Amino acid sequence: MSSLLTKTTWLPLLIGCCLQASAQDEITIAEQAFAQMAKDSGTQKAFLHFLDSNSIVFHKGQSQAALPFWKSLSHDRELLFWKPVYTGMAASGEMGFSTGPFEQRDAPASPVNASGSYSSVWVKNKQGVWKVFIDLGMPYKPSLFQKDWERTVPGSLSPATAGANWQQVEQDLITQYRQKGNKALLPYLTNRSWFNIQDQPPLHTINDITTGLKQIPADLQFEYLGGAISAGRDLFYAYGVVNRNGKKENYLRVWGHENDGWKLLLQVLRWVR
Repeated sequence: MSSLLTKTTWLPLLIGCCLQASAQDEITIAEQAFAQMAKDSGTQKAFLHFLDSNSIVFHKGQSQAALPFWKSLSHDRELLFWKPVYTGMAASGEMGFSTGPFEQRDAPASPVNASGSYSSVWVKNKQGVWKVFIDLGMPYKPSLFQKDWERTVPGSLSPATAGANWQQVEQDLITQYRQKGNKALLPYLTNRSWFNIQDQPPLHTINDITTGLKQIPADLQFEYLGGAISAGRDLFYAYGVVNRNGKKENYLRVWGHENDGWKLLLQVLRWVR
C-alpha cells in the first residue's frame, strides 16, 4: 500500500514551557481516540474527523492539502493500528506531538502488510479540540506494534530568548549538514531524542542514535519548507524536502529548548535509496 494511504504521511507540532504529565495525557488521549476510530470506523473516516482544516500531506517531496486528498480516496478496507509511545505538549497547550508504532492488516487476524512508526504534530483549534496538522510515517520490518513499549515524555524545557530567530536554528543545521554530514546532528542530541529514519526501527538515547547515524547517507540535501514556534517559545517544528540523487522525499524535525539551547526531540527522515 502506498505510504500516502497509511497513518504515515503528514506533519505538525507542539508548544509551551514546563511540560507536565497531565499535558502529555491530552495528546495521548487524542491519539488513542484517533486510532480507536480508525479501528472501529475505518482509516478514511478517522482521518477526515481528526485532521485539522489546514493540515497537509506529503509525498515524494510534494505537499498538498490533506483533507481533499483523503476525501478523494475510495473506501479503504485495510485496517490500520497504531499507538503512542512518546508524546509531548507545551505548557501553553496549543500544540503537541506523538510518535509510536503502526501496522496494517487486511483483517485483525491477517498477516501484517506494512509496519513502521508514525509521527504526528497536533494542534488545538479555536474550538479547543485537538486536531492532527501533520503526520509522517516511517516504514520498517518486522512490526514492533506488539512490543511492550516504555512510555516516554520530553525533559524539562525552557523558553528561548524573546526575538531569537528559531528558523535560523533549522537553517544552521542544514548548513552544518552540508559541511559535516551526520556529525552535524550530534550537538543537538539528548537522551530524550527520538529518531525515525528510513527502514530502521526507532532510535532513542544518544548511544542508539549515534550508532544509527551510520545508516543515514551523508550526501542528503535538506530544503526547509515551513514550520512554527510555540507561544511559549520552547518548542518548534520544521519540515521540508530531502534531496538525494535528484529524487525527493520529506523530513520533519521537532525541537525543544533546554538550558543549553535547542535540542532535537523528534526527527523523521525519509530518503530515496
